[in-house]
This record gives sequence, C-alpha cells and structure tokens, in this order.
Amino acid sequence: MQRLLLAFALACLLAACGGADDSPSAAVETYLRTRINGDETQLVGLACRAREAEARTEAASFAPMKAEITTLSCQTDGSDGRFTVVACQGAMVTTYAGETRNWDLGARKFRTVQEDGRWKVCGFAR
Repeated sequence: MQRLLLAFALACLLAACGGADDSPSAAVETYLRTRINGDETQLVGLACRAREAEARTEAASFAPMKAEITTLSCQTDGSDGRFTVVACQGAMVTTYAGETRNWDLGARKFRTVQEDGRWKVCGFAR
C-alpha cells in the first residue's frame, strides 16, 4: 500500500513538473530544437497526428546537416480555427556540402494543437 501511495505521489509530482512548460510556444521551440538534430522518433512525437509524415521527412532532411539555432523566442500569436498560432523570432543556420544558409524563423507562423494532453506542432498558419 505504501509503495502504491509513493508511486501515485511521484506520478503527480512528475505531471506537475512536466506541465510547467507545456504551452504552444514551448512546443514550437522544442520542435525546432529537435528538428535540427534530425531525431525522427522525437520529432514525430512532437508533431500532431496529421503531420507525422512531414515530421519524418524533416528529420531525414536535417539528419545529414550541421544545423544550429542562433537565437529563438516564440510566443502565442492568436488562433487559426482550432489551432493556436505561434510566432517565433530567431535564426537557424544550416551547413550542407559546404554551403551555409540562414533561415529566418520569423518567416512563418506555426499552428499548434492539443493532442494526447500535450501541445503539438501541426503545420503552418495561413
């Protein structure tokens, strides 16, 4: 019985700590930081179900690159139907085959949605 109570208390504590940064903007920041590592499993887990195939493609395309995010700041910026829109500022720098490119992370806004009790990235806003 004591073990059961201890396990329940630990689960509650972990849930409370995990929810502290569970927001649409945190989901996008985590997605972008994970994308540059090319980790397919993690990236798919951060994407909504409707966008899992695109997440796999993104992971595969970033895997051979050297990529880094120089600055990143995201905040909620309205809604798009059932989605919460997130706008970011910052830059991503990629190097592949000797070519370096700078990507403005503010060029597109992200759609997020709550699925399975967590905020997930679900494409781009119109």
